[in-house]
Amino acid sequence: MQKKTKVDVFQGQRVFELEEEWQQSDISKNEGEACRHRLEKRWYRRLIELNVLMIVVVLALLVTHWNDSLDLGRQAVEQVTQEIQEEVFDEESTIDKEDKLTEEDIPIEILGFVYGVAIFVLFYLGLYFYYAYYRANSVRITEKNFPEVYELIDSYSKRLGIDTPKAYIMQQNGVLNAFSTFIFRKQWICIHTEIFEVAYREHKDMDALAFVIAHELAHIYYGHSTLHYNLPILFSENIPIIGSIASRTREYSCDRLAQRLTGNDGLDAMLMLVVDRHLYKMVDKEDYIETMRSQRGFFIWIVNMVLDHPIMSKRVLALVEGRGSGKLY
Repeated sequence: MQKKTKVDVFQGQRVFELEEEWQQSDISKNEGEACRHRLEKRWYRRLIELNVLMIVVVLALLVTHWNDSLDLGRQAVEQVTQEIQEEVFDEESTIDKEDKLTEEDIPIEILGFVYGVAIFVLFYLGLYFYYAYYRANSVRITEKNFPEVYELIDSYSKRLGIDTPKAYIMQQNGVLNAFSTFIFRKQWICIHTEIFEVAYREHKDMDALAFVIAHELAHIYYGHSTLHYNLPILFSENIPIIGSIASRTREYSCDRLAQRLTGNDGLDAMLMLVVDRHLYKMVDKEDYIETMRSQRGFFIWIVNMVLDHPIMSKRVLALVEGRGSGKLY
């Protein structure tokens, strides 16, 4: 069976150095897939398989000990009822201390099931709480509030073929960050004020802000910021190392698509995250890149393995390369 290879739609060119007419064109499906990290889908499938395995194991153990679980459930209900009566009616307990259930008495499969249900419920409700919190404490980017940025978001969204998401700006006490997330059937993005300042204050650097925005829109384009993408990996994505590797593939994908979308290499945006919004223009890029090439060693490898974003040395070199997929390990 012949192995399928990704077609090089960019003909070996760096994606931020395409001809101007091509650079401003809509993003085709082939281009989007060419920008995606070559291992992203593979690691996503692995997470789904692990997620299913985790659920099946817990349910299988639960079914195997079904009668014991029912007896334990009845005992727990009786104990809770008795404790309520003690508190409300000041009655004496009829349950011996030795017979009272503790967490150690509960089989691990029941704990796993209960915690799993709790995580699912809290995850879903948390999405709406999170959205409400940011809406209530931020400024929405519109045609009247930061119209240049709104036009940028709208233009990029149209070129990607996605609905223009709602976008918000919020100060976070010096933290430079932006993110895209979701509620049911709706995506939105938030950009911290500290990043916004690079476009409106001392540097007037709309390109760096544009790259950050394009990166977040790329998450929406690839479906990373959707319920149907995250639900099948709800538990497995929290497995150390494995979940982090999968996350890094997504970050590389979005960096590359952001380069294609904006036509800039994204180095200023990365340097802004490294040395802050006031100093990044003072960094000698060539010297910085050479320094990043020398960042090797066992502990550097360990640090990269546990992080959900590529370490900056690998991320910057992938941006400089401008083609192919960044190094995961």
